[in-house]
Amino acid sequence: MPEQNNFVGRPNPEFAPAYAKYYFERTIGQDDLMLALQKDMDNTVKFIASLPDDKENYQYADDKWTLKGVILHFIETERIFQYRALRFSRKDKTEIEGFDEGWYSQHNNTDQRTFQDLMLEFIDVRKASISLFKGMNTAMLDSVGTANNSPNTPRNLGWIMVGHVIHHCNIIKERYLVDDDEAF
Repeated sequence: MPEQNNFVGRPNPEFAPAYAKYYFERTIGQDDLMLALQKDMDNTVKFIASLPDDKENYQYADDKWTLKGVILHFIETERIFQYRALRFSRKDKTEIEGFDEGWYSQHNNTDQRTFQDLMLEFIDVRKASISLFKGMNTAMLDSVGTANNSPNTPRNLGWIMVGHVIHHCNIIKERYLVDDDEAF
């Protein structure tokens, strides 16, 4: 009998916060969570490595994050989603509070970071996500928990991780890597 791949399966929006639909849409055409996580890691590492160093602290508007801040944001968000996925997979029914991404960005240390440093941290965090999910069976992947007053599952969180990074890489391409004269 062939071995079942627990990781084949799209996210279930019925057990996801409303914002998740947008991130799920970024991953359309993929149906294997493990392959999606790996492919996204490979693409994101190449993308970060290609960023020009002179854009590290670039902001396209005064109230927006620096380019390094965007990268750190998707790294930190993935760490938080890992924690949620672990708790949900273990059938922990304790509701998890949300987090304020703006607060996190005000209290990080991106001034002391480089693209290279952030790229290596992203690799570590994504490999940890892959390891976490590898240890889950189908029941664990689809176990429902609550965070920020919304239901979610580890499988959904994995797909959100992928879609969230794709979203922010697209924002970087569209808003951070344009000539200032062309931006407006």
